[in-house]
Amino acid sequence: MESTISMRETYAIRMRRLRGDPSRKPDGSIIIPVNAQSDLDRVWVVINDLLGYRGGRTFEIIVMVNNYPPAEPPSLAAFHQAGIRVISQPDIRLPGIRVAVTARVHGARIAAAPLTIHIDADCRVPDPTALLDWYVEQFASGARAAYTPVNFCDLQDDAATRARIAIHHLTRWFKRRVMGIPTIRGSNFAIDRDLFIALFDAGYLPADFSIGPVLRARKAPVAYNSSPRMAVLTSGRYFERGWRELVRYLMYRLRYNVQMLRVRVGMTNPDDHQANSDRPYRIYRAQAFDSQDRAMKERQAP
Repeated sequence: MESTISMRETYAIRMRRLRGDPSRKPDGSIIIPVNAQSDLDRVWVVINDLLGYRGGRTFEIIVMVNNYPPAEPPSLAAFHQAGIRVISQPDIRLPGIRVAVTARVHGARIAAAPLTIHIDADCRVPDPTALLDWYVEQFASGARAAYTPVNFCDLQDDAATRARIAIHHLTRWFKRRVMGIPTIRGSNFAIDRDLFIALFDAGYLPADFSIGPVLRARKAPVAYNSSPRMAVLTSGRYFERGWRELVRYLMYRLRYNVQMLRVRVGMTNPDDHQANSDRPYRIYRAQAFDSQDRAMKERQAP
């Protein structure tokens, strides 16, 4: 019990340091969607990373908890005690829109700062000071969105997984450098709060992958920093092993990228084949996680 209380007090002290004067707006709002069935405990790892910030700016952390039975809401007391803003809703699904996007928008709507920084619950942030300060600097210089490299942790060490990661980095480089499309993904990006909400409300964002093409179509200023120091690590724990699954994944990504080439200003985003099918979704999982659960596959695609 004493160790638990001590840990809670430690988090609260560090959170007060990160947030600064509560009567003033923070420099940035960090939004973390949390799947109540799999990430309530894991999210403290990335929160601990973020609380390691040692710069001169201030940030709030907003945790958006979702996906739980209404009659059995999870305990959120630990977040409150640590001074972390937390909102919760059993089911945030909207037809044709990935749950991760709706969760981020829920967080953005209550964000105190015009700059929203989006990190996933299963990520690691090796250098939070460099990353967060850079995001603030880019927005002060006029950027409307910004992002840095995304690498991986929790990976299986097999040939198909290594090939998948190599293809991931190659395609992101090609899209960014050759096609001029910002390769923003959900586990690590920053965006102007009002712009993000406006694009979502207008129907342009069925998935995180839509953000980059839409910003390019609108000629919005987007900043990128390739420094390894700025990288965020996202979990590969749900990657399915084997060459057959790799081929299926690559075919899906190819179809999606072809669709994204059609994005134009004033045109609704083309349908994301995976996001815009109103597939069955389990609101909660009474049994152990099944890697074949279609709903959880949303978290896999880099």
